[in-house]
Amino acid sequence: MIFLLLSILCNSLLFIILKYFGRFKVNTLQALVFNYITAFSLGVMTNDSGIPFTTLPQMPWFWLILVTGTLFIIVFLLIAKTAQEIGVSVATVANKMSVIIPVTIAVLFYHNSCGPLKILGIGLALTALLLTSLKEKGAAASSPRGLWMFFLPLIVFIGSGVIDALVNFAQERLITKEYSSLFLAGCFAVAGCIGIVTVAFRYLIKKEKIVLQSVIAGIVLGVPNYISIHCMMKALNSKVLESSVLYPINNMGIVLLSTAGAVLIFKEKLSWKNTVGILISVVAILLIARS
Repeated sequence: MIFLLLSILCNSLLFIILKYFGRFKVNTLQALVFNYITAFSLGVMTNDSGIPFTTLPQMPWFWLILVTGTLFIIVFLLIAKTAQEIGVSVATVANKMSVIIPVTIAVLFYHNSCGPLKILGIGLALTALLLTSLKEKGAAASSPRGLWMFFLPLIVFIGSGVIDALVNFAQERLITKEYSSLFLAGCFAVAGCIGIVTVAFRYLIKKEKIVLQSVIAGIVLGVPNYISIHCMMKALNSKVLESSVLYPINNMGIVLLSTAGAVLIFKEKLSWKNTVGILISVVAILLIARS
């Protein structure tokens, strides 16, 4: 359980750090690149498999590293795009509601239990995530018309769920716990390389300068980012809880702790929907735990 708690804590810290990006005029893409470089470095340093990082291309699961790493940076950028063009609340809901994808796959293919308490708990968890993430109408950004408004959040929803499902698939079927750090380091390396190419393109073609604040912000972001995913993989490896239980609890915990941080640190006010969502999430956690 300690790994699950650390994952929730570090994930929540990510949202708090991202909240400060606008205040310090951080370039999101540049910060994201240095975030992945930092996370990759931590993955290499904590690699306890005894196998050098350079041997990764020879691994039978290297294809999964390429796919997952590519999705890491693409989905993050799409989340940012959704928040900017449609609204932060829409981006948050699309990202967090995606928990239903890895949970469904775990039940269907990994033989996770699926009793009435778990079904009810997961249903309440999704309801709680929706209510807790919703903001007042005036807080959301104005949204464009047309199909783009529908498809962009849908892509974020699918992409976020696929990433969680791929990480769970790696843990269940492909890699042992000794390879977790190496696997993560590879994913972060792929994401970082894609980001570096993009930043280099903007620097050479659009003359977009690299900002020092973005470098510092990326390094600060990379530490909890790596720890959050590393601890989640450790939690999956422990087998203390089924993945169909871990993911809802993890996402609910992130929303609860992030909400508490927003209220205490940024003095944000909760709507009645947010408050109801928090209460429902507590009930959902109890039901899932008892299942």
